[in-house]
Amino acid sequence: MPADRYRPVPYVRISHPEWSRNATIYQINTRQFTAEGTFAAAQLELPRLRELGADILWLMPINPIGEVNRKGVLGSPYAVKDYYGVNPEFGTLDDVRAFVAAAHELGMHVILDWVAQPHRVGQQPGHRASRMVSARLEG
Repeated sequence: MPADRYRPVPYVRISHPEWSRNATIYQINTRQFTAEGTFAAAQLELPRLRELGADILWLMPINPIGEVNRKGVLGSPYAVKDYYGVNPEFGTLDDVRAFVAAAHELGMHVILDWVAQPHRVGQQPGHRASRMVSARLEG
């Protein structure tokens, strides 16, 4: 009988993709990343990010922001109003797809910051949180 037979086994086993090992992650807050605050403007900066050595681009939440009890004038990107939509301030779903395609052409990966527990006081409950806009990125 093996000595570790009664050793607890983790409930969740995570296997990280090879491309994520030793990768440099660059976080992008779309609203503040460029003067325009759009995906189209951010896309023009991708060659510079590649030159900096970025392997993975981490986009902060790209969804529309709730308006009820909004934090400040602009609101928090973590106060998701619509998990299926793209914040129109940043552009369209096609703009997101173009950004991701351009990043892939430069050998970079793109990950999305997904808000599982929304901070949206006064908005709809977050029961739809299990589905997100990234599923639509594939077309």
